[in-house]
Amino acid sequence: MNEFNKGDFIHLKKVCKSYGELKVMDNFDLSMRNDDRLVIIGPSGSGKSSLLRVLMGLEGIQSGEIHFQKNDYIVGDKQKEAKILDRNIQKKIGMVFQHYTLFPHLSILSNLILAPVKVHNMGKAEATEKARALLARFGLEGKINAWPSQLSGGQKQRVAIARALMLEPELMLFDEVTSALDPEMVTEVQNVMMQLANQKMAMIIVTHDMHFARNIASRVVFCANGKIVEQGNPEKLFTCPRETRTREFLEKVLHLN
Repeated sequence: MNEFNKGDFIHLKKVCKSYGELKVMDNFDLSMRNDDRLVIIGPSGSGKSSLLRVLMGLEGIQSGEIHFQKNDYIVGDKQKEAKILDRNIQKKIGMVFQHYTLFPHLSILSNLILAPVKVHNMGKAEATEKARALLARFGLEGKINAWPSQLSGGQKQRVAIARALMLEPELMLFDEVTSALDPEMVTEVQNVMMQLANQKMAMIIVTHDMHFARNIASRVVFCANGKIVEQGNPEKLFTCPRETRTREFLEKVLHLN
């Protein structure tokens, strides 16, 4: 067991992950508190999405260890399988993907209540009431009986967030959730995420939207070539990065002088 800082919520120690010869996570050491909103930025292939998929238990790591609320969660497995030590921890984590992943053959209500009823044995009436409240909170109460194909991209993504929240996760992961949306729909989704941030929900967000990153993050983590290059307060990192590689990246995406 590695040593924790007081208040650590998640702790990654020397986590390594590769796809063949490509090392996307090279000795990741990362901690967050339960009121942190970590935003992960960096060029493509730098391990951002892999980090989220590993935390969700969708992919394994070759070495290292991950702890959640000071309990063992995931350890490395050279067979590259998702070696999860505690499935109960996995249930405390919700994830929203870039492409919604709603079930097209189910209504919006059925999408929301499926997991609570089938997996968590929640009563259908209770799950339906909870779903209605979440949809109303996100301005989608009129869509409860609609099909995913009848929704805009922004509406689908808000439904996907509501579906993840049905299981009352303690940590939410967002993987490029606005990158497939038209610009006018991006704000709809970002407003929902800001609501969660204002309620101190623990969040890890991968995004290419630097303006949004600056607004929502309590801490920004810059990754490149499979390594965590720099992390810190968003205002400091964006205006006065310490590392040359961070500055080079920000100059390209923010057109800094």
